[in-house]
Amino acid sequence: MTWTLHLGDCLEYLRTLPSGSVDAVVTDPPYAEIDRPYGRLSEVEWHTLMDAVVAQTRRILKPSGSAVFVIQPNSERIGRMRLWVFDFISKYARDWNLVQDLWWWNHTTAPTAHCQEKHGLMRPSLKPCVWFGSPDCYRNQTEILWDQSDSMRDTRLEGRGRVKHPSGQTIDSDKIRATVDRRGGVTPFNVWPISNGDSQNSAGANGHGAGTPFGLCDKLVRYISPPGGIVVDPFCGSGTVGMAAIAAGRTFWGCEKMPEYHAIATRRLKEAEAADGLFAQSTTSPQTPPAK
Repeated sequence: MTWTLHLGDCLEYLRTLPSGSVDAVVTDPPYAEIDRPYGRLSEVEWHTLMDAVVAQTRRILKPSGSAVFVIQPNSERIGRMRLWVFDFISKYARDWNLVQDLWWWNHTTAPTAHCQEKHGLMRPSLKPCVWFGSPDCYRNQTEILWDQSDSMRDTRLEGRGRVKHPSGQTIDSDKIRATVDRRGGVTPFNVWPISNGDSQNSAGANGHGAGTPFGLCDKLVRYISPPGGIVVDPFCGSGTVGMAAIAAGRTFWGCEKMPEYHAIATRRLKEAEAADGLFAQSTTSPQTPPAK
């Protein structure tokens, strides 16, 4: 496998990639109205940037390819949500296609000002993983099956057969048990509970305060890109998507505009490469795009 990590503007980089060459785009872009070392984007500026990113993403994806954008709603003030996330989802759900609603639940989110007694709101711990692509885009559910719980396994082992629930739905436990045994796992829900609290290996522990957990990147990469496929992240940050791609045996093409984050990502990608015993050809020169 190969990986490349470009230092520079994501749009300039995306324009160098061949049309119809990429199997999946998995990225956690900057958010609107959030102060970061790389600056602050207004809602208008964010939409302008993402309109261009989505256009290039659609161009470089194969017909079977799809893209996931991990974003998070935020508030104008406590009790009044901003709508840029929902506007983005609605716009491209219509103009492109929303394959399915998918959510990441960071169940280790710390309390914020929202949930103080005087405000009475809840912890904002759920992020939409906005999945765009054709209705029949590539996905391999087998890669993300869940282990069934002990209680559910015991219930199915009781052999209850077909049971009609109060909702009117009929469940055949024997058939479900046989399917789980055959497939090696349980059909996942569209909410993925994944902690972002790794104090040693997370993006935060490596100097990037707004990273995505490896567990989420790993599932997304294996789910929507085929073995040996090409995965792109135009907002590479500390390189977690790339690490997941390398670990899964995919080719990774990434871009990061902040030199300090580019350096962190380069180091982490090399470590992931060495840890997995992959002798990939790596390219980190700012002037070297992926081979066409």
